Amino acid sequence: MSEYYILFANETGTDDSVISKLRNIDTVKSAHGAFGQYDVIAKIESDNQSKAEQDITNKIRKIPQVRSTLTLEVNGVGFRKTNEVENEILEMHSVVAYVMIHCSSSDESEVIEELKNIPEVIEASELTGSFEIICKVVAPSYNEISEVIANKIRKIKNIKSTTTLNIVGNQGFQK
Repeated sequence: MSEYYILFANETGTDDSVISKLRNIDTVKSAHGAFGQYDVIAKIESDNQSKAEQDITNKIRKIPQVRSTLTLEVNGVGFRKTNEVENEILEMHSVVAYVMIHCSSSDESEVIEELKNIPEVIEASELTGSFEIICKVVAPSYNEISEVIANKIRKIKNIKSTTTLNIVGNQGFQK
């Protein structure tokens, strides 16, 4: 299975249009509007790596309102604490953030093991690209997300820096 996260910077006010176009691409399994450095985050999954890469190059990057993208390839190491149904329920009744983590390349497995011990972190994956790890965090409020990041995630030894994308609750989809 090939998995990627794509971070989008769009033209102002076009998030809904970009997300709508992403819904029609079969390898896009979820897409959400975000607050932060990027406007949209999408997850791509395919049993065929070539198909996923073609969709990224020939469909996703060619959406007219997209100014730039950052592609993060999941390298297969990580964990998921919830199944699809549980994940959907959590997203409906909680706020969600994705946290991209910089750490030394030799420390990824130790950081992922520490992330497993944080109840609010429901999944994490090792990446190839601009960040070493991405994790999904859920909590009742954005204030609690901030507390988890500041008091739990950033306290993990060997984390150099983090970038957070808070998800817009009513803007997006999950297939």
